[in-house]
Amino acid sequence: MPFYECNENQFVENVRRLIESKQNFVVNRRISIYDDYKYGLATIPDQEFEKYSMVCDRKGYKYTVYGKVPFIDDFHGRFYSEGEALHSASNINFPKISIPYYKVEYSFNLWGSTYSHTFDALFEPNIVIEKKDLSARMKENVRIRKSSMLVHVLKFDPPDDKMLALNLPKQVIIFDVKKMTRIFDT
Repeated sequence: MPFYECNENQFVENVRRLIESKQNFVVNRRISIYDDYKYGLATIPDQEFEKYSMVCDRKGYKYTVYGKVPFIDDFHGRFYSEGEALHSASNINFPKISIPYYKVEYSFNLWGSTYSHTFDALFEPNIVIEKKDLSARMKENVRIRKSSMLVHVLKFDPPDDKMLALNLPKQVIIFDVKKMTRIFDT
């Protein structure tokens, strides 16, 4: 059972040709959330890193990223101190902070063959200042005796639905699949 990975243009062109040939087929879309340290602050491009510049700093692409101010990573539930190393491109095995993302897979089956297009959509950072109750560890790092204080909070918002969509012809109906199973004949 062949499996073909296509880029976006190839996938859309294959769908268009199938519509023209009046073949019946179903396009499946599977969206899975990942937080596997594939994307980190040291390895993202400068224009993407600027979104994080309120809470962290780096000298350039693939340089170690340090905390600029104390902040809480709301998605992972962690607190980071000022000057703490957050991510390093040279020490990828032990990053402290990562960017969650959706892995989006479009596919269709035709005559026993699977055609697929996969891409990643990063979550968008949202940095706010909130009054938070601090744990004992957080108080120790900030050196403050108050139980709550104003602190920067890094939140990750899911990408917009437009970022998860392919520009497919209007005749195509897309099924969102929670669990996709591939059967391979041996």
